[in-house]
Amino acid sequence: MQNTLQFNERALQSAQFVLKTKARSLSFGRRLYQFQAAEDGLGGAQPLFWLKAQRSSDSSSSPVHYSAQAEAGFQHELSLYQALQRQRAGFLLPFQIIQADCLNAAEALYPQALILPDAQPLFSIDPRRLSAAQIQAKLLHAADALDQLAQLGWLHADIKQEHFVQHAGQVRLIDLEQAQSIHAPPPPVLNATPRYMAPELFQGWPKSLQSDLYAFGIVLYEWLTGQRLEALHYEDWAYLHCQRLNIDLPQQFRCFQPMLLAMLAKRKSQRMRDFSQVKTRLITEIA
Repeated sequence: MQNTLQFNERALQSAQFVLKTKARSLSFGRRLYQFQAAEDGLGGAQPLFWLKAQRSSDSSSSPVHYSAQAEAGFQHELSLYQALQRQRAGFLLPFQIIQADCLNAAEALYPQALILPDAQPLFSIDPRRLSAAQIQAKLLHAADALDQLAQLGWLHADIKQEHFVQHAGQVRLIDLEQAQSIHAPPPPVLNATPRYMAPELFQGWPKSLQSDLYAFGIVLYEWLTGQRLEALHYEDWAYLHCQRLNIDLPQQFRCFQPMLLAMLAKRKSQRMRDFSQVKTRLITEIA
């Protein structure tokens, strides 16, 4: 399997890069640019691509308190893409790692950058427009991608709705900078988004397959209900996940409720074991 794009780095120097980074990511030194492929001479539409770069922690303008951590996460993601490609991972987007100097940026950047094709968000369609069988298939493909990642020894550790995309008829996972080895000691600092945090994470426990399962359950819950969970602050999120969250799906999606309850059990020991169990329940329980 070939997961590498074939951009000529010299030709990229004349490409028009449009900065699309969200404000919060900008503050962490992330630089996300959108650009189009060069003209192919055939008159067809030019496909969109994304270039992901990171401001160097050596920059004098970098905020000291997090720049090194952000750069380390970016470096980790680049290394993981290469390692997973060698393992023939089918859930990666085609990618290319290039030298960042093709951007001719006015600021100091980490020496390498990542190019990915534009891809459709998996959960962008309203589930009310889909049949139960179509939803089942969509969830099965997403769970399979996460199961493949786990089989290769990794937690995604940053599961969000926007981190699932479709490309070439397959579900792909993106944003792997927080991915953690299942077999290595957890990092000393927990970096997590409260919206998707399993109850045990609020109590100081490290991320695990069960916390990834919980985050995936939140993604599915918000997608099927069409509502985003809301909380005012970190303590309010803790109260929501540890005590107040009540799973009640709309009537047309009730066939998914038993599975979702097993994914969102407040006690880690009562949650499903891994993503293979999610796949099994999707296949055997959803008519």
